[in-house]
Amino acid sequence: MQMKYPRWILTVLFIIAMPALAIDLADLEAAKERASIIDRVRELLADDSPSVRLAVFEEVMKGDDPVLRSMALETALNADDERLKTAALRQLIRDRDNILIEIVQPVDPSQAQAYLYTTWRELIIFDLRIDESTDEITGWFSTAQIGRTEFVGQLVRGGWQLRLARPGSYFTCFLTMSEVSGVELSGALQCSISGRATTEDAANANSATLPARVKLS
Repeated sequence: MQMKYPRWILTVLFIIAMPALAIDLADLEAAKERASIIDRVRELLADDSPSVRLAVFEEVMKGDDPVLRSMALETALNADDERLKTAALRQLIRDRDNILIEIVQPVDPSQAQAYLYTTWRELIIFDLRIDESTDEITGWFSTAQIGRTEFVGQLVRGGWQLRLARPGSYFTCFLTMSEVSGVELSGALQCSISGRATTEDAANANSATLPARVKLS
């Protein structure tokens, strides 16, 4: 049996519901406006002018909106524009105190690669600093078998190169990162090996290279 309510009850119920309805509409309008801003920023980051792309990226990075910053950073890192990509890498170093570098062991490593992986896995760079005038990068690094050690490196167009070497050790390595795919930065750890580490029961070689990657998000 269908219940019928007096008109005055329906009127009261409608009035009670109005504030919630108004709030919902306001939220929807705010969401629509925010979506419009995000789309506009995305369009400007793809503008034909390199100067516009760079200026928009720098402006977004001045703000504290995590969604816009994340989107702009990912877009810039994946750009074909090397100036924009370099600006994004510079910002990445500014924003992070430490970065975990995943050293990748090949499926079928050589003896030298396996030996290198044992020493250099769990690589982390931390206390990062960048000289804005020269793009020199400084900080510290450590690995599974190497304690806290200072390093110096350089931001280059579209990537970075860090010299990683502990005084008195048998390794002098360069970490070069320049390839970006989505939210992953990749490159290689290239090391020269000396002393006892070159013997047959160790690396059995005087150099080795391993893939390296960094998750950007």
